[in-house]
Amino acid sequence: VVETWMMPLGLILAGASTSSGLGNASILRLLRLLRLSRMARMARLLRCMPELLILVKGVRAALRSVFFTLLLLFILIYIFGVAFTQICRDTSSANVRRYFRSVGISMHTLLIDGTLLDDLAGVVNALKQDSAILVAVFYLFILLSALTVMNMLIGVLCEVVSAVAATEREELQVAFVKEKLTAILVDEGLDEDGDRQISRQEFEKLLEKPGAARLLQDVDVDVFGLVDLADYIFEDDDNTGESIQLSFEKFMEVVLQLRGTNTATVKDIVDLRKFIKARFKSFEEKLCKSIGASPKRSRDGKDGRMQPKDSAQTTLMGSEGSVAPMSALASPKKLHSNAA
Repeated sequence: VVETWMMPLGLILAGASTSSGLGNASILRLLRLLRLSRMARMARLLRCMPELLILVKGVRAALRSVFFTLLLLFILIYIFGVAFTQICRDTSSANVRRYFRSVGISMHTLLIDGTLLDDLAGVVNALKQDSAILVAVFYLFILLSALTVMNMLIGVLCEVVSAVAATEREELQVAFVKEKLTAILVDEGLDEDGDRQISRQEFEKLLEKPGAARLLQDVDVDVFGLVDLADYIFEDDDNTGESIQLSFEKFMEVVLQLRGTNTATVKDIVDLRKFIKARFKSFEEKLCKSIGASPKRSRDGKDGRMQPKDSAQTTLMGSEGSVAPMSALASPKKLHSNAA
């Protein structure tokens, strides 16, 4: 389509005459560069080769670290280049002046021969003929550039690629497990009501399937421990009293959070604190509702005792289990007589 319609149209707009054939051939060659857009099809291969995708993402993630490492190397080369140019300015050796006669040539020599170690022996022999101090300075540069900065660059690349590879493998494995579990739910007819929600009964039937249990074990989920945590995953609703239902995405999120390989974080501790506080609050409300009392909170923020709704019925438990009215607190004599 581009070659048949777009290219002639471009030639017409560029002012090429129809009598001169294709007009300006340079414009035609320029437009033929559009064929390079076909190389975008290579991106489809990344889906078929996850390892190649991991390398590409690793390079992209390491660009910032690599840039600053190379910047450090450039600063190092520039400093030593200026130093060698100043030191070797008055030297009588022609070989030394050939390597370090200007700042640019000195930096090129330090990059090729001192960092990449292309002709290390030639530079060292030339410096050795002039001064041993120059050889020591050149060895110091090799120690800082070739042995330190370049190895640090390799370490940065390895670290970034390892982290990206671990993340990508985890995402691919989780996506594979989600796809297979969805297929099991559909093929086995476990989603009986077809609402795309997983109830506790459907969850128990899902774990009875050997294929589903193996898939969960592939992502380091303890199936037997998961059964014990069914009460936590499908907790009862406070309003209806029935176990809640989870969407498949929410179910997979909860299940993956319960893997044994996960490490505890501060967020997990905070969530646990909120959960315990909510359960205690729910228990307190149910207890108050059962005895006809309502919890009160003091002004200083501390939880007060549960107070009955009717103050006239407020009682005080005695030391031996006897019940005395709270009005007895107003008179010490009454308290003494009750104790007697």
